Amino acid sequence: MDSKRIYYYNLNTGKLFVPQFTGNRRIRYMSSHRNVETQYRAVRENAGIFNRSKRGKVRAEGADCLRFLHGMVTNTVESLAENEGNYAAVTSARGQTLLDVWVHRLQDCIYMETEPGLATKLMETLDRYLIADDVALSDESDAWAILGVQGPTALELAGRVVGRIPADLPEHHTIIRKFEGILIWVTARSYTGEPGCDLRIAQNRADSLRRALVTAGGTPIGWQVEKILRVEAGIPRYGAEIDESVAPLEAGLNRAVDFDKGCYIGQEVIAKMHFRGRPRRYLTGLLLNKGTSAHALSGNTPVCGNITVNDKTVGRVTTCVKSLHFNRVVALAIIRRGYHEAGQRVLLDDGSEAEVVNLPFTANRLT
Repeated sequence: MDSKRIYYYNLNTGKLFVPQFTGNRRIRYMSSHRNVETQYRAVRENAGIFNRSKRGKVRAEGADCLRFLHGMVTNTVESLAENEGNYAAVTSARGQTLLDVWVHRLQDCIYMETEPGLATKLMETLDRYLIADDVALSDESDAWAILGVQGPTALELAGRVVGRIPADLPEHHTIIRKFEGILIWVTARSYTGEPGCDLRIAQNRADSLRRALVTAGGTPIGWQVEKILRVEAGIPRYGAEIDESVAPLEAGLNRAVDFDKGCYIGQEVIAKMHFRGRPRRYLTGLLLNKGTSAHALSGNTPVCGNITVNDKTVGRVTTCVKSLHFNRVVALAIIRRGYHEAGQRVLLDDGSEAEVVNLPFTANRLT
């Protein structure tokens, strides 16, 4: 039998492989580097498909739902219209970031989404403050799949599969469409620096939707490329840049805070930090010197650890990748006030030198 070259994507790992139809039908995998570049170009130039099904999903309903959640998160909830949403944080009384959460007001409930594995923490944190409120919380993480579509043609591609999606759909707003007779919740969202949306569908119908999106021209994207895109866009993530050691403003979550809303847990600390304009630390970008940190250039072993200036520890590297846009090693970092301004030279744990730059990286002209 003659060899035939057919490209396949593993939708869970994002790996591209080429089956060779020879006598023993062996499968030869493409190099990881070429695969990463292929996926990256797809998101920057066309549309990439992201499997986000492991994200935590919590449903809240009841007569007191809006009022209760409004007092529990840093952004507004009561003023959301049906099918509107926003990005928020759940904080402690001391202003520490316990969770970040995407809040969506739907017709019959408030739907919340957080990082994988954190649905239980979200429910337990909220439940701690429920006394006589008519609010019911349920973990729906396993009931729904989420497929993200990101890139310049993302909305057009998704629209060919589920029905037209307005190009001007505001960020975090949701519309309802159908796929093979099944309801899909389409939410405008970007986590790559490119326009896009998330499609939420019943878990048992996700494979059909994946296949349809790929057939329509989407390229499945793996975790390595997702991280590169996130870092280039300067977007923090819980468990990396965001954790309980930082306040929302210290992790760059200003967009997650409504400074005009009423009282919520941790508001006093966060408001004081904002109106005095003096967070203790800031989320910044780092541009590593060319030719340094050879192990970071592989894109597999990130440089993490302390950041020093004149032998003084002033921060920590949180996520490090090789930017395919700039062909340079870049990183996100949390750095103390006074050392966070663009142009500041710093030293990393492994001896690498770096320069502080403004975020997002894609807004800089790096040379």
